[in-house]
Amino acid sequence: MSTAQTITDPTRFMINLAGMLVDDIDADRFADRLGTSINHPAFVLGHLGYYAGVAMTFLGGDPNFGPDEAELYEHGKECEDDPSKYPSKDEAIAAFNARINAAADYVEACDESAFEASSAGTPFESRFPTMGAVVAFMLIGHVPFHLGQISAWRRVAGMGSAS
Repeated sequence: MSTAQTITDPTRFMINLAGMLVDDIDADRFADRLGTSINHPAFVLGHLGYYAGVAMTFLGGDPNFGPDEAELYEHGKECEDDPSKYPSKDEAIAAFNARINAAADYVEACDESAFEASSAGTPFESRFPTMGAVVAFMLIGHVPFHLGQISAWRRVAGMGSAS
């Protein structure tokens, strides 16, 4: 199995996992922190979509970021209680799915040498030696970590398990 397929198969599964977690959430609660400091689903999906794009850039891709993506979602940005700053539920899900698919498509098109390239000069250089390891983490490790925040949000919202 190629490095690309090793990364893309689980990456595409993340769309299914996210769907299980968000499909039954009321649209009017999608950007609601529920009176807590928990990240709401609109922020989580936006953050993950943004970083799937960042993963593409590490391999030389150009994901065509929206004008507000970095301002809302980059590392260190806080989830905000203002729903008007975030896309609607349907838009957030569609954007997440599209970016995850775009990242998987891009990874599939990469030559093996892209994955073997050094991660030097990236924020991950002390953790992962190659760009393949960086991208695998960003698309396979990072995504379910934050999807777990939606699972926690569901509990705070009084919703049951998404399984």
